[in-house]
Amino acid sequence: MPLRTRIEIIANQAVEEDLLDRLQAHKAGSRYTKVAPAFGRGTSGERHGDHIWPEESFIMLVYCDADERDRIIQAVQEVKQLFPDEGIKLFSFEAEIREI
Repeated sequence: MPLRTRIEIIANQAVEEDLLDRLQAHKAGSRYTKVAPAFGRGTSGERHGDHIWPEESFIMLVYCDADERDRIIQAVQEVKQLFPDEGIKLFSFEAEIREI
C-alpha cells in the first residue's frame, strides 16, 4: 500500500477564506474534507459557538504526496503570519491509503 501524508488543519472559521485563497495560490489542497463547525479548546482559546465562547473552528483533512504537503504547510504558515493571534494548527503524519 502506498504511504501518503495526512494533513489535519484546525483553524478559526474567520480565516477559512484566506486559507483557501493561499492554498489555491500554491496549487495545493484542491481535494479535501472539511468538518464544520468544530468545537473545542486549544492553546488559542475555546470555541463552542455559544454565547460564552461564540467563535467556531473548522477541520480540514487532506491526503497528499510530500510535494503537496510542503506547499500546504507554506500556505498555512502564510495565513498564520497574517493572523498571528487566530487559532491555526497543522498536524501531518504518514498514512497508509486503502481504497475500499
